[in-house]
Amino acid sequence: MDFASAYRVGRRGVALPSFLLVLLASCLPAAAEGSGVWSPGYESVVLRYRSGDQDAAVSEICGWPAGRLREEVEALAALRARARRPDDRAALILWQQVPVRAALMLHTDCTRRAGLGKATLELHESIAAEIARALADDGANRDFARRWYGVMAGLAAGENRWWPDALAWAEKGLREFPGSAELLVAVGSIEEVQALQASRGAPPEAQERLADPSVRRIRSELLLQREVQGYLEKARQALAAAIAADPSLCEAHLRLGRVAWRLGDEAQARSALGAVLACTHTRPEAFLAHLFLGRVHEDAGRLDEAARSYEAALALEVNSQSARLALSHLRLRRGDATTARAEAERALRPAGARLRPDPFWLYPWGPSVGVEDRLGALRREARP
Repeated sequence: MDFASAYRVGRRGVALPSFLLVLLASCLPAAAEGSGVWSPGYESVVLRYRSGDQDAAVSEICGWPAGRLREEVEALAALRARARRPDDRAALILWQQVPVRAALMLHTDCTRRAGLGKATLELHESIAAEIARALADDGANRDFARRWYGVMAGLAAGENRWWPDALAWAEKGLREFPGSAELLVAVGSIEEVQALQASRGAPPEAQERLADPSVRRIRSELLLQREVQGYLEKARQALAAAIAADPSLCEAHLRLGRVAWRLGDEAQARSALGAVLACTHTRPEAFLAHLFLGRVHEDAGRLDEAARSYEAALALEVNSQSARLALSHLRLRRGDATTARAEAERALRPAGARLRPDPFWLYPWGPSVGVEDRLGALRREARP
């Protein structure tokens, strides 16, 4: 009797003696080729994906009907439930042999397959999420699952989907990993972007039909302001929670500083941006901290301090268009139109010869920045 067969006996309620468990454990390398948890067809596709034949595996599994795929996920969930029980050592041993990471990444890649219908994409998203939940409380796979949720949020943001999709993935991750600093930063950055988008949109219509047109306009603008402030307050809460979870996370301080500035809280903005410069002097975080701190000083009328901050940003990114234009605007405010024009021209000059984007351009994309690299890392870790 091989391990998978013995496990199936165990599932039918026959107790396995301890000497047999030891014997079965010694046979685990052979058992890994076919766990008996999934159907042979499904497991062969997962193993093909894990071996590196990813395109073929994805192509095949994307054509499977929903019912058949659900049966495979239900079998995995049943195994995980048994593996959690302290008295079911056989299930735990088998769980540790099933290529669950490869299965998760197989369905993840299906969600990115071009040409699939919405229903198929949503099917594979839901299956991937169920597998990730099964991994979330497994010590060996917990960090993998946490990073997967961050990647899904980043993919949703980077593929120009509706931003609430990205937020939904980050919040799903937080339900499995409460207090995760990285996922809290993702939530904060997404709420910040939603505030920016709302501020650039048309004010919502006021509902009072009988009100004077000018009154309706004022009320519409107030509704918009309230909506933007709501997003920003949610961002501030998430970022503050991220810092409480991991005070060393520079991005959380950086974004909190920017959000606090937009909320008009200069003291918190300066404190948070100062914390960035205290923990790093490298780009892009330090560059952005200098740039944002310059704007805080400029808004407060401290033009000399603002100039020093913009110049510090330029020292880190000499071809930065954003910092150069900020400095140009500052020179103009001081009445030095000639220098302001020269700075603006310098900002435009390297437009066609940039080796990397201005960090300020990437800032609004939040969790999508570098997501393809993080996705690739998960794929590599899913292989033996």
